[in-house]
This record gives sequence, C-alpha cells and structure tokens, in this order.
Amino acid sequence: MRSVAESILRENDRGLYTIPSARLYPHQWAWDSAFAAVGWAHLDPERACLEIETLLAGQWEDGRVPHILFHQDTPDYFPGPVAWGAGGSSSITNPPVWTLAAEKLLDLGVNKDRLRAWLPALERSHQFLSAHRDPLGWNVIATAHPWENGQDNCPAWDEPLLAVDPERAPPFQRVDKGRVEDAAQRPTDLQYKRYMALVQAFIENGYQMADFAVYDPFFTTMTILAEQALGRMSEILGYETEAFQRAAALRQGLESKLWSEEHGRYGYYDARGELYLYPHTIGSVAPTILGESVQGYDQIRRSLRSDFATPWGLPSVAPSSPYFDPVCYWRGPSWININWLFREVLGTDFARQTLQLVRKTGYWEYFHPLTGKGLGADRFTWTAALVLDLLHEGEWNE
Repeated sequence: MRSVAESILRENDRGLYTIPSARLYPHQWAWDSAFAAVGWAHLDPERACLEIETLLAGQWEDGRVPHILFHQDTPDYFPGPVAWGAGGSSSITNPPVWTLAAEKLLDLGVNKDRLRAWLPALERSHQFLSAHRDPLGWNVIATAHPWENGQDNCPAWDEPLLAVDPERAPPFQRVDKGRVEDAAQRPTDLQYKRYMALVQAFIENGYQMADFAVYDPFFTTMTILAEQALGRMSEILGYETEAFQRAAALRQGLESKLWSEEHGRYGYYDARGELYLYPHTIGSVAPTILGESVQGYDQIRRSLRSDFATPWGLPSVAPSSPYFDPVCYWRGPSWININWLFREVLGTDFARQTLQLVRKTGYWEYFHPLTGKGLGADRFTWTAALVLDLLHEGEWNE
C-alpha cells in the first residue's frame, strides 16, 4: 500500500509541483499541493520543500496564495487562466494548509534556515485572510467563492448562491463532467454558471470580495490551525509574528459568532443576505479539530459518532440531512483529507478504517460513504499523500 501511494506521487509529478489528477486537474492547486507536500515529506523532503516553494512563488503582492497556479495553459481544463483574468493564476485562495505542511517539514528536521526563509510569505498569506476575508470585522474567516473553501457544492452555499445571477456568467464549456464515470458526481450546470458569474464579479471588483461572503467554520478552523503552527514555528526559528494573537482572536470570534447551542453545531453566516445557515455539513463540526476546549466539543463528538457514522469514513454531509447525496462531490461523499484532519478526534479505529477504505477501493478522489466505491478521479494525489502520512504515524497501521 505504501509503494502504491509513492508511485502515484511520482506519476503525477510535473517538475516542481504535483498535479492532483492527470484526468481532472492538470495544474497546481494550493491546498492539494500542501497535502501532497505532507506525503512527500516522508518520501523525499527536498521534493516537499520544492512543492511549497513553487506554491509560494505564485503569491500575490497582497499576500494571497492563489488556489490555482497555471504553469502551463492546457485546453483540457476549465476555467483556465483566461477565464480568471489574473495572468497565470486564479484570483481566490484556499485554506492555508501550506503552513501545516511547513511545520511537518520542520518536525522532520528540514534545514531551519531554509524554512525560516518561508515565514514572511506564510505570515502574509495569513494576514491576507484577516484583512480581506472578514467583511464585518467579526474575527471569523468568510469564504469569497465556493471554490475558495475547497468544498465547491457544499449545501452551505445553496442559499447565498441564489443571490448570484447565473446570466452574468460568460459563455463557457465544461470539461469535467465527461471525465468521471457519472456526471452526477459533479456540481450541476446551474451551480457552475453561478460559480463563473462570481469569477466575473471578482474581475470587475478588482479581485476583491464581491457578491458572495459566507462566514465559514471550516475555513476559520483551518486558519486557526495554521496560525498556531506558524506561531510554534516562529518560536523555534526566531521570527516575530502575531500568529498566536490572531489565532486567539479567531477562536473567540468562531465561538461567539458561529456556535449554536440550539443546533448543537457551528453555523455559517451569509454576510450579504444577513442570514444564519445550519446545514449539517462536515464544516459545521470542524471546530472539534481544535481540541477538547473548543465550545461544543463533547456534543459535536457525539454527533460525529452518531449522525456522521458510516461504514467508510466521514461523509461531507450527515446522512440524515435532506441535502445528503452519497455520490455528489461535497454533498455526501467521504474524502481522505477530511478523515485525516479528524483522525485525532475520532481515534485509532477511525484512522484504521480510513486505511482499510483505500486498501479496499484504491486511491480515489472521494468515496461513497455507505459502500466504499471510489468516485471522481482515480489515482488522486492527496489521497496517496495522506495515506503515506497515516502509515508513517504508525499507531493505527496494521
């Protein structure tokens, strides 16, 4: 199993970065690349460093790390660089997993001088989120586009997207639906029109937040984790930062603004529509990753073991939810990166179940949580990379 994961990373290697999938994603995606670096860290630390350095080389002057870097223009992917109107990248970002990958490399003994040189860029990527993804000053991170959070068709976006006029989308031709076994595994055409209308709105608004701003417990949780990692790295490497202070402010904002005792989970807030939303998504329970002291930890952990219990990993939407669809992208399938993030919350048996799923089915992009069937793209990079990390951790490896 380890050797297969290693071969997938090598097969997908395109120079200084790793593509997520030759079939669907032929460019460099930010959080995919960061998860890939976690796997590379065990296999080839130099290669992991190059992965992060290539990603940070595409950072904008305002600090954003684009969610896609187009190192080459290819006709087999849409939306490519022309659609974004931003040169060689997209204009939105991703959760800052690259900082978690950097700390992994530090823990594994990579040259400290090399890693210290990354800290200003990591700092600026975090500062960008504080400055440009908090329109109400809540000390919570808002998602500016469904693709930015990484959970493209999550039910949390349904209501806010209704305010986006799909007719504002420029003409386009999708290529993704023809490259999976069943087009039902992908977002709908109407959703895609709204996604592209938002891309156009970003261009018209100088690449700033436009018609979509949803305060998001998942993105906020990931940013807190990244700020804490940056703070720990900075203490070791001698870099001055306010990362711990930002993490504390985000933690306070997350708990005071998004926790709902009534619903027993964290909500989303549509800043444009002035509306709280409480879909039972994996993002609504993500703050448990922060540890036992987070508000609602015990209640949510019980929910994870009951409402989200399936034979094969954590579904992206609770099966009891009316939004649950076990094959459609972020509306129900299980994802290995989500399982990896929750491994310490749910423990050894859950981590073993994750490894068993990949042994059973292969290195797919996502999985049917009730049957284990592989969905989306096969030989998927972050699935292979995070399996390597789980195997390296060892305590749950059989």
